[in-house]
Amino acid sequence: MPPDQSTDTATPYVRLATLDDLDEFVQAANRAFLHDPVFNYFANLKQFIDPEVDAEEYRRRGKFLYFLAKSCFLAGGRVSVVVDPANNGSIAGGALLMPPRKRMAAWRLHLLFKSGFGSVLKQWGLAGLWKMSIEYQNGCEKKMKRCFEEKGVQESPTEAWYVQLIFTDPDYQGRGLMSKLMRDAFADAPEATFCLEASTAKSRDLYAHLGFENPLPIQMGVGSSNSSGLCATGKDATGVEAYAMGRWPSKR
Repeated sequence: MPPDQSTDTATPYVRLATLDDLDEFVQAANRAFLHDPVFNYFANLKQFIDPEVDAEEYRRRGKFLYFLAKSCFLAGGRVSVVVDPANNGSIAGGALLMPPRKRMAAWRLHLLFKSGFGSVLKQWGLAGLWKMSIEYQNGCEKKMKRCFEEKGVQESPTEAWYVQLIFTDPDYQGRGLMSKLMRDAFADAPEATFCLEASTAKSRDLYAHLGFENPLPIQMGVGSSNSSGLCATGKDATGVEAYAMGRWPSKR
């Protein structure tokens, strides 16, 4: 029995995922991140995706999520899912975590392209690549380093577990499943430090309830996008804001 499963067979529980779960994982994640401002910004969207109307754009979003998930598997990350036994064990949420001192580096080209990076590059082009790998990545690294420095710890963010992605399918939101996924990760490494980027103020506040602190804003797209990550000009082009956060063992 998985460690988080109760004797109530109708209760969703957490288990480690396998590559066999990849397609269903991506489908659930795509629904969860449909209106995510950071993903909207990467894709240079002019309007929100409507899956019934913008099937091609929805498919592109799915390919990006497929790349993130598969690269986590291949790079030795920890992929977990929360499943609903009352619905034939369907995936209700999931998480991608990279262990300390193990990240998806740009120089690992073979692994990147084996994970589907070529499709992502083709669909979002150089502009999307610049936003993801330069603007976002550099901003995250600087703010995460400062987040740790302000906490007064000696360790580097690269020595922490990195929560690359965590989500709940919209049909299951409000049932505490994201907290269940996160607490499963904490139980797996109880003395470890964790870090992440929250892509909205709402998720920032949810993570704060789980012990993440020192939220530092990561600003992107000022002058070219609005707060939803959609293309904008003038006074509406306030940019997208994500937040670097850390969670340290209670002894600190």
